[in-house]
Amino acid sequence: MILSIILIIIIFSALIIAHEWGHFIVARRNGVKVEEFGIGFPPKIFSRVKGETEYSINLLPLGGFVRLKGEDGIVNSKDSFSSKSYKSRSKIIMAGVGVNFLIAYVIVVILLIFGIPALLPSGFVKLGPIKPSQIQTSPLLTIGVNKNSAAEKAGITNGTEIIKINDQEVKTAEELQNLTKQNAGRNVTIETRKEGETKTLQLQLAKDGTNGYLGIAAQPVEIAKYNPLSALVAAFVVIIQLAILTISAFGSFIAGLFTKAQVSSDVAGPVGIVSIFGGVMQFGWRYVLAFVASISLSLAVINSLPIPALDGGRFALMTLSKLGVKITPEKEALAHWIGFALLIILIIIVTISDISRL
Repeated sequence: MILSIILIIIIFSALIIAHEWGHFIVARRNGVKVEEFGIGFPPKIFSRVKGETEYSINLLPLGGFVRLKGEDGIVNSKDSFSSKSYKSRSKIIMAGVGVNFLIAYVIVVILLIFGIPALLPSGFVKLGPIKPSQIQTSPLLTIGVNKNSAAEKAGITNGTEIIKINDQEVKTAEELQNLTKQNAGRNVTIETRKEGETKTLQLQLAKDGTNGYLGIAAQPVEIAKYNPLSALVAAFVVIIQLAILTISAFGSFIAGLFTKAQVSSDVAGPVGIVSIFGGVMQFGWRYVLAFVASISLSLAVINSLPIPALDGGRFALMTLSKLGVKITPEKEALAHWIGFALLIILIIIVTISDISRL
């Protein structure tokens, strides 16, 4: 659990720093002075000024931030954010979202080339010539282990491939069920493989199937590979569909809060993400990369929503102002404060829900 927490902090911090780097680099290219680029959040541990920007390392390792000149008010200066055109400000505001989308896209492209399990409910992307060049079916992959079962006592974990039982090859969940039932209560030899390492285990199956004779849920998993050109297109399709699913899940979460006063099981907060990631790591690098891509994409999608305090909210208010709606800096600051407070409340609600499910 501690390792999962540390890795989640590193992943989130890296993705948020990349997000802020997007704001930073586009602001610089559009002539806006970046007053500070911070890794982590204050209190400050170390800082150094290079050029016009202060680069700081801060104590709280929860991402990072950029401070732009004229970002929170009107500053009549050529190098201020507020003095730039609507087009330039739009690019700066949405640059972080673009970086998170790009990270997710690149990861999915890599996975599609080297082999990826189906990330979509509809399976693998097949659009005319855009289709897998190769589909491999893995041996039975353990996806669940019952507590106090024969499998758990023998050290079988999620992500373990079940190759043979008593020298008899097993390829389907039905074959596994039949073999373990036939040998109920007996000592058996099970050949397993995980992360390329093959092991032969000796264990005694349970006498009845109440908790499972072996005590696992397992199924073969299809891994598809795409050629590089197909991967570039297929990854775009995957990203768009996953983004739609993310928006749908967020909408269901909000609707569930107001109509049923409960949090959808499709939504996870910080505690839930740590718990999920602990399980994901057991399945290997492909699943870890897919998880990182989904987190990066979720950050991009949620940040794109027109909610004050988020990039999408700032863009929406700026657009309304461009269309003639009078929005004073004070009103905008109030809207962002309210939006931030609501987001904190939502995070607390989801965290309570996560803890109740543990």
